[in-house]
Amino acid sequence: MQHVIVNGARIACEVTGQGPGLLLLHGLGGSRDDWNRQLPAFSRHYRVIVPDLRGFGDSERQEPYTIQQHARDAAELLSVLGMPKAHVIGLSMGGAIAMELALAQPQRVASLVLANTAPSFELHGWQRRYLAWSRLSLAFLFGVGGVARFLGKAVFPAPHQERLRQRLMHRASQTSRWVYIASIRSLVRWNAEDRLGSIASPTLVIGAEHDFTDIHEKRRWAALIPGARVVMLPGSRHRSELDAPQAFNEVVLGFLDAPANP
Repeated sequence: MQHVIVNGARIACEVTGQGPGLLLLHGLGGSRDDWNRQLPAFSRHYRVIVPDLRGFGDSERQEPYTIQQHARDAAELLSVLGMPKAHVIGLSMGGAIAMELALAQPQRVASLVLANTAPSFELHGWQRRYLAWSRLSLAFLFGVGGVARFLGKAVFPAPHQERLRQRLMHRASQTSRWVYIASIRSLVRWNAEDRLGSIASPTLVIGAEHDFTDIHEKRRWAALIPGARVVMLPGSRHRSELDAPQAFNEVVLGFLDAPANP
């Protein structure tokens, strides 16, 4: 792990492997540790860059925590590391950041993988409003660990996933409630749906069978991205990189045209 100064903030990141650049962007409340089940497979073929977004993990807490700022940070991180272009994978909020990066600085993005995400997190519909307000309330009252306790069984419901639930709660308990709340408030104001037609990078959209939004909704907005492909991971939920790592890795490496096994 190393720290680099990116747009005035001290950003923690891990860089491993050799080959074309591959940037992994975690979701809300996460950290670079979320990608531990991808690093061995991906680093055989790519130079993998895995940052903690500003305010999360071991990165400095420094406002703003907007999708646009995270995208600027991602672009600057690639520049600081001497990498003009990279494949970009984003999960959930990381997918929003990846889309914003592809739209704002398309020369930086060789290809795009958008996992369990959406081009807008605006509060349309009761389900989105419920998720947002319940997360905000729990974070305010009980911290981000309280949010993780609430979501843990929804994301990892099986008895054999207890270790993943405990890991989620441990990591969340180390996240600032104020960074988390500010991030949600920014996220629900972000909308890129009317700009999707401008994405020029080859794009793969991954949807889990039991994600918060169904595969039909993902196919609807993916159709707005020229040439985008859509794949569903059966049995998986919102955290596909953790609950279905082998399938996730195979789908991603197949899209990037790299073998899944050595």
